[in-house]
Amino acid sequence: MGQDTAFQSNRTIALSMAIGTGGLAFFAIIPIVMGSLVSAGRIDAQQLGWVATGSTIFSAAGMILGLKWLKRSQDRWIVVVAGAVVAAGNVTAWFMPNFALIFLACSIAGVSQGVLVAVVALSIGFAPNPARLSGIFLAVSVPPPLLMAYFLPTVLMPRFGNGAGFASVAFVGAICAVCALFIRDDFAKETHEVVERIRWSPWNIAALAGVLLGTAGFGAAWTYVDLLGDTFGLRPQTIALAISAAIVGQFVISALVAMIGWRLPMLKTLLAVSAAQIVVALMLQKSGSPLAFTLLLTAFGSLWQGSTPFATGLLAALDESRRLAPLTLPLQLVGLALGPLVASLVAGTNIFHVLLIAAGFYGLTLLTYMVVLCDRAYSDTATLKSVDVDPAGPFEPLVAHLRD
Repeated sequence: MGQDTAFQSNRTIALSMAIGTGGLAFFAIIPIVMGSLVSAGRIDAQQLGWVATGSTIFSAAGMILGLKWLKRSQDRWIVVVAGAVVAAGNVTAWFMPNFALIFLACSIAGVSQGVLVAVVALSIGFAPNPARLSGIFLAVSVPPPLLMAYFLPTVLMPRFGNGAGFASVAFVGAICAVCALFIRDDFAKETHEVVERIRWSPWNIAALAGVLLGTAGFGAAWTYVDLLGDTFGLRPQTIALAISAAIVGQFVISALVAMIGWRLPMLKTLLAVSAAQIVVALMLQKSGSPLAFTLLLTAFGSLWQGSTPFATGLLAALDESRRLAPLTLPLQLVGLALGPLVASLVAGTNIFHVLLIAAGFYGLTLLTYMVVLCDRAYSDTATLKSVDVDPAGPFEPLVAHLRD
């Protein structure tokens, strides 16, 4: 079967988006969930970075393992078990008596979250148009964590306690397990019209590094949003509103990319976003008012989210084997682990230094994409080199999937 036709059914792709949304939900609300541990006196600011790093790096490992397992066995029960472990791991994490056991529980849950994300990564990687399907997925995956980000600190936590954050993520894991029961198709299918192996070059290595470093810059600041807002003297409700606004911005930018933005030059867009993120990260240090904090945080989150489809499309364009594009999400998870890890080294002394770390990561990101720009064989006048583009409307795949 060629790359111009999706091999998965409409229902399978819709279910994979639901499962992938569940796997990523934790990372959207990580400032709230991890911040609740700090507020409860269970861990300190530095340990917050370590727990976030452990959870995320194990999620990346789980995703890589999931990509391999699901390609080989095509067994939906792997996903069912992963959802159940996410549920159990998050419930257990809240009741653990010390940092070491909290770290262990979050790491085990992280591995299973990675397996859940691997499901949608395979759908995107083998889609006729990875960049556009990535944009669609990012758009539809925003509303659930948006609702959680707003209602957790404003309604659920005040009523049920700080553990409501972990309980919510556990509930999402259980939903993912149920969704996996209804999958009937294979998760991935090898094709024969494309190159079988990755053609490694300095350019695609630099593109992979750009995904990693850019996400590390985002993760370094995003993990500490709750503590940053608290240092500015903002109320928890104001911080929750700012995070919710940032997630709304992520939804809007993803929808725009899915509709029309995916036609923009990928590499030039990534260069512009990297430069803009340096400026936004530095400006966040001076965002003392609620309005400035909300606007800058929204810009910071939206730019990162909006750049993801372009990074996916760039990897697909640079390597015709289609084996690099599914690596976007696991690399992002590694970046979300690397950023908080580096930021944790300075968070205990001056919380605002995490924003300098974020700006530094984006400076490196800008340099890596400039390396890709040196590839004379790559033409950025067409957005999807070596990727078949179907003539349907931008949201037609999503409508078809949900119609089934």
